[in-house]
Amino acid sequence: MNILEIKELPLSSKANICWGFFWRGILVTLGSTIVGALIGGVIGFIFAIMGVPKSVGTAVAGMAGLVSGAFFLYLYVRWLLSSRLGGFKLVLVYAHE
Repeated sequence: MNILEIKELPLSSKANICWGFFWRGILVTLGSTIVGALIGGVIGFIFAIMGVPKSVGTAVAGMAGLVSGAFFLYLYVRWLLSSRLGGFKLVLVYAHE
């Protein structure tokens, strides 16, 4: 495996890598937003029917949104590690001091 420093890459390769991060990040952000809104709406609706105070529903929906966001962050990192970014691929290696 050849270890490359990003400083040594040509501008076009740097742009391809940045573009790969960017468009995947936009898709993950949109997905997280939509799913979070749906989860929050469902929780709010169910809690309103049950007569639960609004502050409790807000707190529970917020926690559900936080869990949903963490899940989408995991998907984003996993997607980046399994994708090709231009002609490159990210790999995990142990960092030696």
